[in-house]
Amino acid sequence: TIIRTPCRDCGGQGRVRAKEQITVRIPGGVDDGMRIQMSGRGPVGPGNGPRGDLYVQVRVQPDEVFQRDGDDLLATVEVSMADAALGATATVETFDGPKDISIDPGTQSGDIHVAKGLGAARLRGRGRGDLRIAFSVVTPTKLNQEQRELLERFRDARDPHTPGLIRFQQGLFAKLRDRFSRSTG
Repeated sequence: TIIRTPCRDCGGQGRVRAKEQITVRIPGGVDDGMRIQMSGRGPVGPGNGPRGDLYVQVRVQPDEVFQRDGDDLLATVEVSMADAALGATATVETFDGPKDISIDPGTQSGDIHVAKGLGAARLRGRGRGDLRIAFSVVTPTKLNQEQRELLERFRDARDPHTPGLIRFQQGLFAKLRDRFSRSTG
């Protein structure tokens, strides 16, 4: 069939381009780059054929605090030198609200605390990943006179150790990366 006077809007195709606003339900656990298929929400086929599928590609905005590793969330908590040496409790904000975590005595930079079930939701599964928190021990850079005297007394009271060369140790960030990787296994 030859259409002698095709419609100006569709050019004889039986369909026109139009914008449509739709609501997309994003399930928990979706990660950056994943696609969501919406059956029958695509354009109408040629000759008024059935509608196709719409694919929505998800872009997850990065968070200022948390990084994602599969279903696990990663974060770093800065700990004072005294709290790392003596042990303490720190309150951290999670997606479930504030949670207390323990800082064990003798905590070193790069040590990891795992908070089970506080990570991202598992896609098509039950439960959630873990929240893995790395500790970064902060050494003070400015001391008042009293603090300086206390640290000097502490230094003088400990076992004497003459600084010397030891085997090269990787930096904090490489150490954190390796420990985060090991704690997933």
